[in-house]
Amino acid sequence: MAGSSHVVDSTCEQELNKIAEQLKQFLDKNGKEKNSEKSASIFHQMGLFYKEQSKQDDSITKKLSLIRSAALLNAAVTRQPGNKQFKQSIRDFCSDLLKTAGAKILDADLLKIAQEVKEMVKEMRKKTNESLQQVNNIPYDVTIDEQKELEAEKITNIKTIQAQITENYKNMMKFVSNECEKIMGNSPSKYSITGMGSLARYEITPFSDFEHIILLEEGGQEKDNYPQVLEYFRWFSVIFQTIIINLQETIIPSVAIPSFKHVTKPGEKEFFDAFTKRGISFDGLMPHACKLPLGRMEKTKKKPWTTELIKPVNEMLTYLDKDEDLKNGYRISDVLMNNCQVYGDEQIYQQFSEGVRNVLQSDQPSHHDRLMQQLNEDLTNFDAFNCLNTLFADSKFNIKRLVYRTSTLFISALGRLNSVDDGSSFAIIDQLNNNNIIDDETAHLLSYAIAVSCQVRLKVYMEKESQDDYVGEEQLYDIFDNKVFANLIDTVGERSMVDYFAIVYNLQNVLKSIDDLSNLKFNITLTPRDKFRMLRMLQLHDRIISEWESHSQEQPPNTSSQDELWIRYHVARAYCIMHKYKDSLLMWEWLEERDIEDHWLKGRRMREKVCCLYYLDRFQEALQFIGRVKSEVLNLNLSDSDKYSLYGHLTYISAQCQYKLKEYQLAIDQYMEASEYFARVDQRDELWKEISRANCFYYIGLCLYDLGDYNAANNEVEESLQHFEQHNGSVNDKCECYSLLGRCNLERDDYDKALKYFQTELDLRLQFVPNEKQDSDEKIEFARKTIQICQENLELEMLYWMTWWGLEFTNLVTHIELAQEQKRLETAGALGGVLTKISAIDFHHHCGNLYCMFSASHPYGLVPGLAIRPTLNNKQLVLRIQTGQMLLQLTKWDSDHEETEV
Repeated sequence: MAGSSHVVDSTCEQELNKIAEQLKQFLDKNGKEKNSEKSASIFHQMGLFYKEQSKQDDSITKKLSLIRSAALLNAAVTRQPGNKQFKQSIRDFCSDLLKTAGAKILDADLLKIAQEVKEMVKEMRKKTNESLQQVNNIPYDVTIDEQKELEAEKITNIKTIQAQITENYKNMMKFVSNECEKIMGNSPSKYSITGMGSLARYEITPFSDFEHIILLEEGGQEKDNYPQVLEYFRWFSVIFQTIIINLQETIIPSVAIPSFKHVTKPGEKEFFDAFTKRGISFDGLMPHACKLPLGRMEKTKKKPWTTELIKPVNEMLTYLDKDEDLKNGYRISDVLMNNCQVYGDEQIYQQFSEGVRNVLQSDQPSHHDRLMQQLNEDLTNFDAFNCLNTLFADSKFNIKRLVYRTSTLFISALGRLNSVDDGSSFAIIDQLNNNNIIDDETAHLLSYAIAVSCQVRLKVYMEKESQDDYVGEEQLYDIFDNKVFANLIDTVGERSMVDYFAIVYNLQNVLKSIDDLSNLKFNITLTPRDKFRMLRMLQLHDRIISEWESHSQEQPPNTSSQDELWIRYHVARAYCIMHKYKDSLLMWEWLEERDIEDHWLKGRRMREKVCCLYYLDRFQEALQFIGRVKSEVLNLNLSDSDKYSLYGHLTYISAQCQYKLKEYQLAIDQYMEASEYFARVDQRDELWKEISRANCFYYIGLCLYDLGDYNAANNEVEESLQHFEQHNGSVNDKCECYSLLGRCNLERDDYDKALKYFQTELDLRLQFVPNEKQDSDEKIEFARKTIQICQENLELEMLYWMTWWGLEFTNLVTHIELAQEQKRLETAGALGGVLTKISAIDFHHHCGNLYCMFSASHPYGLVPGLAIRPTLNNKQLVLRIQTGQMLLQLTKWDSDHEETEV
């Protein structure tokens, strides 16, 4: 297939960039639209430009330009649905497309076809939602037998729902395929539209992309009309995609508009289409996607070739070759292995399906090595424990990454490694069970995990009415009050979420521990330790304590098995987070007396015990303990990164104790030492280590503030704030920085800066603290008071300087009149502005404060609510307001206290 590295020539590209540049003024800092109605006009303009440009393009680029035009014109209509001009543009586009494609039926109504599909989509989603409502969450307090029964019921229900969605989805695509064939005329070749991805796995959702290829009959490539056959199906695919785009669920970035990237400067966020409800569409045109018949149509510098997925069966099978797969760079072989017939000639599809099996069997060693390589990459990228761990500092999570892929990827891998070619995860598990690779209990647990993952994804999409994988808030207010876990648990209930992660954690550990998976046999059993671990990871601390009360009654009090030690670790952590520091300390001391084999647990025991001592205000005892155990860290069998992390925590708590004891210089030294340890932690913990360093810088600033070095304190806190901003620190952390920066500048008499910092803090807190809690929030109250202080001091400064700089006059009105007489209108206007501002100040309110502030006998004047430093010493202002004009007398004492009049 011919391709181009540039979609348009340089002149057209410049014109498109100019249009795209206009969009930037309507985007916020995150690249999202601030005014969708205004951006609609820009999308409409770009859509028309691409349509006109298509007339000049070569064959392939023409198709790409038309697809982009369709997406942009529809984006304009979704933002201004009542705009008749925009609607007419789409009708004209569809009509012109049919002529350009050489369609047989030139008056076909692509918008009407799309409307029929919309009704099918609406009905499918309605039925899915009704079915999901019938799937109940499993209560936590049920017997084991009841739990098994409820789990089996959920598996059956989810299987049924997924099968219904898959059937409905296929029927929609069959309908569109049939319409496209009618429009284009009889096909010049037998063909099969073959589905891939979640459609082939029976895990499709009512909002999923349609990933597919077009298979042609073998031998057709030898015929003279083969180029015409390819063109037929290329235009067939463009018309198909246009109908799907007319559903208005295709987000603009998915058609990869180059201009949006070109006009984005370093540090700026690219345009993000948050307006369009993402739903049924073709796969994206980005180089890493392109799982659609036209494939990758644009060349890149690193990949100077194109990839088309309209091919005869045997040519399509060449993509299963290792070298060809790696050349294309987006795991096309993995995509092709999962497939299903959607429309067309069943025999062609069966030839391809049989060919896939034959290739895999004939190339078994190479295939096995490739699968093992991919499996190891997935075990790193989708490690369930690490995915959960990152949520501690995140405000939202990706449901597909966290819940769906942490299970389905590995079931699929097990199927391929054991030559089980059925695409459905449930079917793969059943076949593994039938082949005695896993026992009945393991099959049940794995099926239950798949059911939970599908249920979670379906519920999130249905509730959002969009294929939006993110759940949670844009920003986290307080890391100790993280709602992201509650949002996760709400989707399917506490019991199901805990068991899901316990199952996939065990599955992944099995896969990590075995080198050769081709002759694998394994079983999974959930232990109390597994469940306590996941309860802690999901921050269900109340549940941990209640479960512990039941568990401890069943176990002998002195049980010291390694599993029991880990359970107590999770309980001790829960006590600490619930502020039950005495109970937590007792548990750590119990663990201290036991022989712990795991050195990581030994290190955590040291760290957590000293935290409890600190929270119980036993600072000297904590310092003594740190001094005693620091040398023991060297003997722990830990990685250098883990040792630096442990040293950093112990040193940080030591610094916290010194701060509480008002040993500020000692505390500063230890915060700096802790920061250096944190800096040496591995990059895999980048977010956590930078947040820890940011805390160190903040407390160094706080110590310097208490020592009276406000300039140095300001610098340290600015560095802390920069770290929090760059590494997704919580809103509360940033607010603490703004507050301390405000206090530093208040002490430096820079009321303007102080006001800005306090106002920023207040605005952030009001944005995240619920309305009903704002009046009782001490930090909000303090911010409001300090803002008032700054405003009053700024008024006083303005009053003084306006009069002092007023050309040494005693009567503003006289000078204004004189300037007017001399036609010095600019001077008169400036003096008039001074008079207006001074007149607006409540002098009676400020007279007492002015006297107090500027009197030599009062080095620190009092503004109601707070003691502040004076802006000007040894000055007294006496203010009087007389009829019709302002008279101001300024009395100043020189160094000899000699009274002079200005």
